[in-house]
Amino acid sequence: MSLRGPPVTTELLQQTAAKVGLHVPDHIAEDFTSMLASGREAMEEVAALDDFLPPVNLERFPRTDMFRPPPQENPFNAWATKVIVQSSDPDSAFGSLAGKKVVLKDNICLAGVPCEFGTKVFSDWIPITDATVVTRILEAGGIITGKATCENFCAYGVSNTAAHGPVGNPYDKTRSAGGSTSGCGVLVSIGEADMAIGGDQGGSIRIPASHVGIVGLKPTFGLVPYTGIASNEISVDHTGPMTRDVLSNAELLKVIAGVDGMDDRQLAGTPFPSQVPNYPALLTAARTARALLEVGGKTPDVAPGDTRKLRIGVLKEGETLQVMDPRVVSCVRKAVERFGELGAEVVQISVPEHTQAMLIGRVHRLTQSNNLLGRSSGTRQVYLTDLTEKILPWTQDKFEKLFSNSSIGLLQGLYADEYYPHLHGKTHNLIRKLRFAYDKALSDVDLLVMPTLPWVAKTLLPQDAPPLAHFKESFGLTANTVPFNLTGHPALSIPCGMCSPPEGPEDLRLPVGMQLVGKYHDELTLFKAALAWSDAYDWKSM
Repeated sequence: MSLRGPPVTTELLQQTAAKVGLHVPDHIAEDFTSMLASGREAMEEVAALDDFLPPVNLERFPRTDMFRPPPQENPFNAWATKVIVQSSDPDSAFGSLAGKKVVLKDNICLAGVPCEFGTKVFSDWIPITDATVVTRILEAGGIITGKATCENFCAYGVSNTAAHGPVGNPYDKTRSAGGSTSGCGVLVSIGEADMAIGGDQGGSIRIPASHVGIVGLKPTFGLVPYTGIASNEISVDHTGPMTRDVLSNAELLKVIAGVDGMDDRQLAGTPFPSQVPNYPALLTAARTARALLEVGGKTPDVAPGDTRKLRIGVLKEGETLQVMDPRVVSCVRKAVERFGELGAEVVQISVPEHTQAMLIGRVHRLTQSNNLLGRSSGTRQVYLTDLTEKILPWTQDKFEKLFSNSSIGLLQGLYADEYYPHLHGKTHNLIRKLRFAYDKALSDVDLLVMPTLPWVAKTLLPQDAPPLAHFKESFGLTANTVPFNLTGHPALSIPCGMCSPPEGPEDLRLPVGMQLVGKYHDELTLFKAALAWSDAYDWKSM
């Protein structure tokens, strides 16, 4: 551990108090010095103890063939590290993911395999534990084939910030593949992986899914344990599946979902693994458009044995935000109309608070500096203390290796701590208000629908472009994604059409994503609607 407190003196005591504008009265300074010294001794003793992280069975799950692929084998720069990890247990051949190639975002711990976190702030972090999602994939027979490039500190939605260079879009290498789960999106899109595990703190699964034309799910907050994954902010951390089709997405969610007993972000109502719905079986059993788009008698407004049409609410504010490209809105609106053709009831619905969500989310993020400063959150989870040791202490060299979105974030967090100390708490209160507003809307419909993103993939700016240029180019990208990171509702992006970029050329067709948002723990309804649509229509021809 690189950080150690210096021996305690009265002078150090007063310097410590002065950090928050205080002075210890002289008549108790000697006693306080003694008590602070005693506290330091206790800290030193705990610092010397061995840490306690979930153990890894390397005999059952060996790591082999690990290397960083050269550029000729990595044309989109989507791979961070290739490795083969699979179960040596013969029974794994009968698991639900048997033979499936799965790639991990490079903020997910895979013991013994470098984790770059998209940055050069450190270059030698090799985790010593596996994330819960890793263990569950391997136990289900999945084959982990490597780590995929992610954006710098997982803090940007455009794919030009990773330390080892930009990640290109498969439809046009000069354009963004979306972030921060950029590499996963590309590897799934081009078929080098069957499935991927992404991370989503503001849209980082759904943004690349929309830009490269795949299916990406941000599950209900806490449904999938975040244990063993590098965090940006505990209150918005989500991890979830990215696949080429809806059914595969449901298969992967079934494997990774459920309480693990180590992550207390898994709120009341989160099922244990044995209680997770068998999404793929339920979808397969109902795989006709009519059955998929019907709601059965378990819902309060349907009598037992009866059914009614799925009711889909087109979110007005999700289409009318100033940043929206009207051609993207038109593409998604036409796709939504197809639900009506399939038998669903499509209605317009309004949630005025949606227009404030991006602002609240932005200030929520601006008031966060805990992870960059190594501050504990107080939640009961597995803390990646070895990562904290790599990041701290901050130096000028490290600071300059951050992408501007993270370096300004560090300063904004410090500024907010000093001048707006109440705002982080206030944003949480306002987030609860947002959740209630979406819950009210979802009491009238089964799901909400809107464009995932306001535009198709833009041409990448050079990494060394001025910070303000990067900021302006991406501002508004997460207008429809970040609200549901804040509120925790499940949100699924599926490709629904193609559109040329506004600057042309006309013959360049880029994917457009449609976002479906549902009630807490109702991923099944999202999957049913998405499967009915994707079974009926070829999004590439729309």
